[in-house]
Amino acid sequence: MTNATCDYFLRGTILDECSGHGVCVAEVPNEWVDNIGKCICEDGWTGSGDLMNGIGMDCNLKIDLLRNWWGVSSVAFLLQAAFSAWCCNNALAVQGKAFWSKSSNKAIMNATLFGILRSIDGALRFATGDDSGTSVVIAIFHAGAGWLFWGILSAQFCELFLVVVIAQAKMDKGDQADAMKARMEKMHTLIRNQKFIAFPAYIIVIIAAFDRNPEHHKIYSGVYYALHCALSYYLVSVIALPVANTFYKILVSAPEESRDDKMKALINKVFIFCRECRNAGHFNTLCTVSFLCFPFLWNCQSYQIVFAWMSAIPLLCIAAWITSPVKKSGKNKVGPSGVAQTTMTTTTTSSE
Repeated sequence: MTNATCDYFLRGTILDECSGHGVCVAEVPNEWVDNIGKCICEDGWTGSGDLMNGIGMDCNLKIDLLRNWWGVSSVAFLLQAAFSAWCCNNALAVQGKAFWSKSSNKAIMNATLFGILRSIDGALRFATGDDSGTSVVIAIFHAGAGWLFWGILSAQFCELFLVVVIAQAKMDKGDQADAMKARMEKMHTLIRNQKFIAFPAYIIVIIAAFDRNPEHHKIYSGVYYALHCALSYYLVSVIALPVANTFYKILVSAPEESRDDKMKALINKVFIFCRECRNAGHFNTLCTVSFLCFPFLWNCQSYQIVFAWMSAIPLLCIAAWITSPVKKSGKNKVGPSGVAQTTMTTTTTSSE
């Protein structure tokens, strides 16, 4: 028997057949692919993961490790949802009826919903040991949360951050203000397309839960990661960077001697934003291309998915805090967004 007997994911030369956690039985034909033996996994290991059914083909996924991490992520996302809901409550108390008309509050409400969906997804994975490839219910929650994040939330918070920073420049009139207004209007139009690009990426997740053929899963996985590569490029290079670059050029066009500390701080903020957008875009593209092109990684997606989603938690909490006004007793207070908010006086009772 050679390593190639059960080497469907081309790991044999590095990790041995069945990733070193199972026995390859050449005499038992694989039910999906010809000329491939069947991996009999050790207890606690499996080949079944998100987007790629590797049952009988590999034993690279540690079941308890994934379950425990999804359990941790479930609690973490529940806390993120609670924090976003708290930010919503603050905004509602400060703004009253105006709360429902502000795009920043819609973004925070979406962040709350996202956290709830992700928490349920993680709890189901922890309780059952299943994944989006073996459970249609988990696939639906996973797809819904993923589409909400990539199709709506990421673009919303990106736009809101730019709005907050640009508002601090107080460019109300003139050619520069008109240029920024036109660019922001175009950005708002482009954001609507983000949800349509994200939609097929997560419909594929649900389809993969019904179709368990790994030969088909290679196609699903390829389309999934190709679309995420497109989403990353679209969000960074088409939506965010053109606005940020236009604003940056306007700021640096001012004579050096006329720049006060506030102007210099704004220039630095926009410069950092542009730099981090590019870095994030390059990193996301590198990750998606890696999972798209290297068979060695095809069945490691379950690890990538849980850790990648957990990395979104601090970003969402920071974004919710920045875009939410601060409630404080007494006079007006400038909230994290830098916009003066009329706050309401809070009262306490003996029962609190």
